[in-house]
Amino acid sequence: MAGPVVITGAGGFVCSAMARALADAGYEVVAIDRSFDAEARAALTGIETIEADLLSGGGLPEGLSPGAVIHGAAITAAPAEAGMTPARHLAANTGLLTAMLDWAQRAGADRFLFLSSTGIFTGEDGQGAARLTEDLPATGCSPYAAAKRAGEILVRAADADDFATLSLRLGNIFGPGERARPSRPGLSLPHRLRREAAAGPVRSGHARAEREWSWLPDLARKMPALLAAMPYLEPGVLHPGAPPVLADREMARLVTGREVALPDGGEAPRPPMASIRRSPFDAVDWTPVADGLRQLGLLA
Repeated sequence: MAGPVVITGAGGFVCSAMARALADAGYEVVAIDRSFDAEARAALTGIETIEADLLSGGGLPEGLSPGAVIHGAAITAAPAEAGMTPARHLAANTGLLTAMLDWAQRAGADRFLFLSSTGIFTGEDGQGAARLTEDLPATGCSPYAAAKRAGEILVRAADADDFATLSLRLGNIFGPGERARPSRPGLSLPHRLRREAAAGPVRSGHARAEREWSWLPDLARKMPALLAAMPYLEPGVLHPGAPPVLADREMARLVTGREVALPDGGEAPRPPMASIRRSPFDAVDWTPVADGLRQLGLLA
């Protein structure tokens, strides 16, 4: 692959880890975000960082010729949290994607990876299935879910002989370096369960839920292999293998050291994620959830 890997949203939890893993594997990496705080800059030491307003098309340097683009920049906060109308939220997320698709093709990139989300599924999707796989239809209609669903279609439509595209649907992820930021104000379930259980009734989680849990360092270390394989993979959607599954009840017990009453109403939880496609994620030796929690200091 000629040229650097450009990663958008690289100031965030997931994409900063991907940038670090690619750089450690010997790739030239250009990390792009609207802004980088001190923690993000420290995590990206030795990696070129560019602050750019991608939605306006400003800030991308002239003459940058990427070999690949990983597009992770997105507003994951709900419209009200982000101070936006639902329509503006949709326009921002789809606009970010189409702007980067256009730039990547014009700049000569030969592969484009879109970071989608299993947030596109509702609790009704995949009911009766043991695992949520790529062949199951998604019906999520929140602004965030709709933008991700539309993004998968747009990325597939942009695929060409000299421009390999793929959408990687990410599910539940935990790992070091997680912190709140304006575009992603919420923390993952283990952090929320511990905080809420210490303060009073638990509002997060679901008494009947089982979720897959991807340890972020494991996921990030497979990104070089995924980029290398992209020209040989069918375009479309990929789930990152079959991470370990844990019930929310057990997660609550691990992070609090006791049995915790979890909510049991509302929408039924979706099945845990897995994949029916061959990919480099088949070879991941996923870190057990308890081991990851111990490394984070969250194991009670």
